[in-house]
Amino acid sequence: MKPRVFGSLLLGLCLLLGTLTKAQEQTADAIPTATPAKEKTRGVIPIPVLYYTPDTKLGFGAALLGFFKLQSREDSSYTRLSTARLIVDYTLRKQTDQLLDWAIFTREEKYLLRGELRHRVYTDRFYGIGNDTHLEDEEIYEYDYVSARLAALKKVGARTFLGPDFQIANYYDLQLNPINEDRESQLIAQQIPGYKGGLNSGLGLVFLLDSRDNVAFASEGMYLEMSGYRFGSTFGGDFGYNNFNLDFRKYFQLKPNHVLAHNTSFTLNNGAIPVMRMAMAGGDRILRGYAKNRFLENNFAGTQLEYRFPLFWRFGMAAFAGIGDVFDKPKDVQFSTLKYSVGTGLRYALNPEQKLNIRADIGYGREGMNFYVMIGEAF
Repeated sequence: MKPRVFGSLLLGLCLLLGTLTKAQEQTADAIPTATPAKEKTRGVIPIPVLYYTPDTKLGFGAALLGFFKLQSREDSSYTRLSTARLIVDYTLRKQTDQLLDWAIFTREEKYLLRGELRHRVYTDRFYGIGNDTHLEDEEIYEYDYVSARLAALKKVGARTFLGPDFQIANYYDLQLNPINEDRESQLIAQQIPGYKGGLNSGLGLVFLLDSRDNVAFASEGMYLEMSGYRFGSTFGGDFGYNNFNLDFRKYFQLKPNHVLAHNTSFTLNNGAIPVMRMAMAGGDRILRGYAKNRFLENNFAGTQLEYRFPLFWRFGMAAFAGIGDVFDKPKDVQFSTLKYSVGTGLRYALNPEQKLNIRADIGYGREGMNFYVMIGEAF
């Protein structure tokens, strides 16, 4: 089997497992509690994968999800759920993804070990940098990448962790295409970092506070993750820049199974950021009315609200609204370019006990409508 084909199959398997692990990983974020006698504390689950986004079109594959809880050496309590997932998938845009990732609590939850190994063959779109870009400037480019991420977070307080996170990704086999017969690729013309591929490597520090009652479908509590990284030649990389991220989520239970969820996120960069790692507005998690890479810049800030409520049996619905934008400097943010997104979606509970849902969302923004089908909530 050719290495490229094998890598594509491995990446797809990892991706499916990663999606499921993410939802289970969230469920694992509660403080250690006694485990009911009938609840399994370990197991392996095979799962089919099916999703749709404007960036991938239809995607399908398979995943394996492994999970376990470790019992305390001091009493009968258990850690939160630890997970590992292996996913392989393929999309109608001829993208392949193989992902292996994990989130593991050691005994007494003294440490949280997170990481991933990934290989991907990806077809992406580029319109230019900033808010003054146009749909007719769309160009298609393709690349492969292999990546690894390793984090070891130490418990420093109740539901609070702090520790280092190392990231490395190699982008290779780039294939750039002209916009049309008369215009060459903007990536080449502007020599945007990453247009030749390269190694992106850096080290950072992560602070995590998670008091959610359920990470797959929280009804109460909050989630705060802050991280800062330095990428560059010090760690063997080809791109030198600083990166800071903030992800804040708060959940309010208005009445049983009726939840108002809030999310604010920032991505701030400074330096020679490769195009694959630039801040973006849009995607399946925030500003769902826009394709993932429609707008790119050094920085992004956005906020959103979502109201989630039951319908009947395993079905529920959500209504959401968000606002945000990409920018180079804060003074560049203008009302005329500010991105908004409003929409609604249907939910179906794959696992009612863990509240793991399939969601089908329709988001509307300045440039029209986009449709998403994914496993797990947007935030």
